[in-house]
Amino acid sequence: MEDPKTTFLNSIANLGKGFLDVFTSFSDMITGAFGIKADTKKSDIGQYFTSIETTMNIVKKKLQDEVEKNGNYSKIKSVVDTFITNTLDKIAEGAKTAATGATGEDKIGGATNAGQDAAPADTASVNALVKGIKTIVDVVLKKDEGKADATKTAEDEQKSIAKLFGSTKDNSTDAIAGAASASIGAVSGADILQAIASSVDAKDVAIDQAKDAASIAIAKKEDKNDLDAATKKDAVIAGGIALRAMAKDGKFASKNEAKSAHAANGAAASAVGKTLSTLIIAIRNTVDSGLKSISEALAAVKQEDKFADSTTPAEAATGGQQQ
Repeated sequence: MEDPKTTFLNSIANLGKGFLDVFTSFSDMITGAFGIKADTKKSDIGQYFTSIETTMNIVKKKLQDEVEKNGNYSKIKSVVDTFITNTLDKIAEGAKTAATGATGEDKIGGATNAGQDAAPADTASVNALVKGIKTIVDVVLKKDEGKADATKTAEDEQKSIAKLFGSTKDNSTDAIAGAASASIGAVSGADILQAIASSVDAKDVAIDQAKDAASIAIAKKEDKNDLDAATKKDAVIAGGIALRAMAKDGKFASKNEAKSAHAANGAAASAVGKTLSTLIIAIRNTVDSGLKSISEALAAVKQEDKFADSTTPAEAATGGQQQ
């Protein structure tokens, strides 16, 4: 008959495998056939965050059930409780908050051949996305992983992107959307996440006065020809595009021609896909690492540790024998 310690260790190991199986399906949702596309709806992004919250709570419940069934291992319970509080609960909290910011049946791209004017994203929605993503990023990314001010493209290209956020359809061309795509491609997903996480509560300003990714996302529809120096950073631009694409009401200016619509929609899908795929991988790696730490702690527990934990001081003094 298998001893309790081995049974518990196997349970945790199986839980880790089950967790990775679940998150592999999430990765497929981002990078495979069900990945982020220009016609993905904003509400689909909200559901994506809700799925993360649900998965964290499932893993939490399974861990708690295993600990309850093996309650004499107090050392393991302490490790599990810390992991739940510092990792699972915080990721779930962030995902729940972010989900409230991604709502509506509009597509994340949404531009058509008929063209469209830029439209600011809803302020409360953007702030919810920023708050939720920051809560997750603080758990799953190291401080030196990704740079909020990362930038590589030329200033002239960055400058032109102002029209994507603030202008009418007549003033935004495929070249402008192409410059936006260049900014997105120039930085990593971690850079974009850090740029989003470093945003403060968004203020209702024109695009040339926006100071961070959140303010870019809600910038007013006013024709401007430049960005503020603080936002002439590829990571900030990409973060602003991702936030406007995901948040309620947000739209990008696109000229009434197919190539402009495709370019604007492509930039939106690229920014969101890069941001969320990086986030899901970071979550998966963080939780997997935590589960491995629990397994290692369990492997270090000796049978006598259980015996010591399960006896009263009087029993310990007599070897646990009944008098």
